[in-house]
Amino acid sequence: MIEAPVRTINDVVAGFLACRPSDEELLACHMPPDSQARFNLLLDLNSNDEVSKHETHELHEYLRANGFISFLKAKVKRRQRLGAL
Repeated sequence: MIEAPVRTINDVVAGFLACRPSDEELLACHMPPDSQARFNLLLDLNSNDEVSKHETHELHEYLRANGFISFLKAKVKRRQRLGAL
């Protein structure tokens, strides 16, 4: 039996950006509930020193994706602010 591939946070971000979201959609975006739940679990495991090497890598991917989306949101807000002058 072949298992379906697991959707990574990078898949989620790439899928969202591939849809060419508007500025408003980008500013309003949040992780899907299943991704947020996984991120929270990884954070809990990490804080309790129970995270595996693979999970540490996965946690870093979540943190990197979150930072990238935060960066994009900041760019949009700056552009909107400068455009309003």
